[in-house]
Amino acid sequence: MASDEELPDGLGGDDEEHRRIAEEMHARWLAGEAKSQLEIAYWSDGTSHGKRFTSYVRRWLGVETERRSEQTERIRRLEALLRANGIAPTDAGDLAEEHRLVAKARESALAAVRVYNDPAGGFRTETFIVLMVIAWNSLFQAILERDGVDYYVRDPDGHQVLIDGRAKVLDTGELAARAVGGDDRRARSIRANLDFFLGVRHQIAHRYLPALDLEVTAEAQAMLLNFENVLLDEFGDEAAIGDRLTVPLQLSGFRSKEALASLRAAQAQLPVDVQSYLRRHREEVDEEVLRSSEYAMPIFFVPVAANRERSADAVVRFIRPGTITPEVEAALEQLAVVAKPKRVPVTSDDLLRPTEVVNLVSERLPFRFTLDTHQRAWKYYVVRPATGSAEPEATDERYCRWDRLLGGYGYTRAWVERLVEELSDPLTYEQVAGFQPEKR
Repeated sequence: MASDEELPDGLGGDDEEHRRIAEEMHARWLAGEAKSQLEIAYWSDGTSHGKRFTSYVRRWLGVETERRSEQTERIRRLEALLRANGIAPTDAGDLAEEHRLVAKARESALAAVRVYNDPAGGFRTETFIVLMVIAWNSLFQAILERDGVDYYVRDPDGHQVLIDGRAKVLDTGELAARAVGGDDRRARSIRANLDFFLGVRHQIAHRYLPALDLEVTAEAQAMLLNFENVLLDEFGDEAAIGDRLTVPLQLSGFRSKEALASLRAAQAQLPVDVQSYLRRHREEVDEEVLRSSEYAMPIFFVPVAANRERSADAVVRFIRPGTITPEVEAALEQLAVVAKPKRVPVTSDDLLRPTEVVNLVSERLPFRFTLDTHQRAWKYYVVRPATGSAEPEATDERYCRWDRLLGGYGYTRAWVERLVEELSDPLTYEQVAGFQPEKR
């Protein structure tokens, strides 16, 4: 039997270890062991009656272990369709929590698309982001609920933290890490796209920014397709929302050059801090993620005249990346109002954000190092003035510099090296942080 820390999907072990465990379980099942027995052996819990085994093997091996007759399959699909729409298929009782969460996720995503595609609507992107984050949260919880993975915040004693009497759920980023984990490009791109919109949500929380609509359309399209793909992968074709959507009619693709110039000018009206956030996020993701359709999907509408109306096979034609010549792709990029974001050089490219400093130091330090510890360190070594200082630029430039446009501080690699060197000594750590170091 595998060790406890390897067992619960999403809570321990890397992808390779999960696949190894799944192969081992699958081999034992093929040899005659019951799914429930294997769930007890690997998870110490057989209450899902084989569902967890089926889901785990399907996820990590891509192998389907359900064997059904044609009639049983029809009944299953009908019941799955009802559950996906929040309807109990029998009189046995209420829906299981995972099905309630799937129904909520689908409805929230559909509501997001309705708002986004409303040509007369205002606050479109802002509302889309809020509703899609709710949809993702619900879908992640549904996956973890089905797989028996804990997704609640717990106190040091292991008890659920309650907010107004209800158990507090992990934040969206942590849910994503558990439900859509892995280091492959697709998983990383899905998480990066979601992280992008979580940051945008914080930027727009108290502002009205219609110019944002055109700036993030490629990422918004990718977010919706990611949601649909994960929904299908985890809960089957019956849960799809794509068959309830149509491609919206567009006007912007057929406007004059002057109108297109006006649209681009509108994008420039975004506040500097919002522009800085969008640029910063697109610069920080790696090249493979940046170029993936899961991170951002540019769309081109190409009008084509047909000889006869009945001979037109489609009103809108989607062109898959990689299926057109470089010359055509270059031409489309020149025409596009909504394009995949590009990297541009910036003056602060050599500086690190506080979270990046914490991550780099944590990798090399034997002790726990957090944002709070970092704050105590820059105060102790006086590498920058306090927040709100009348002279924010009065920094020790060897370690820190003030960025006026971003309205924040960036830290140098030399600062990382000094922190690692100084704080590796437990006595110095205690002197700097004000408390004894805690082993990682």
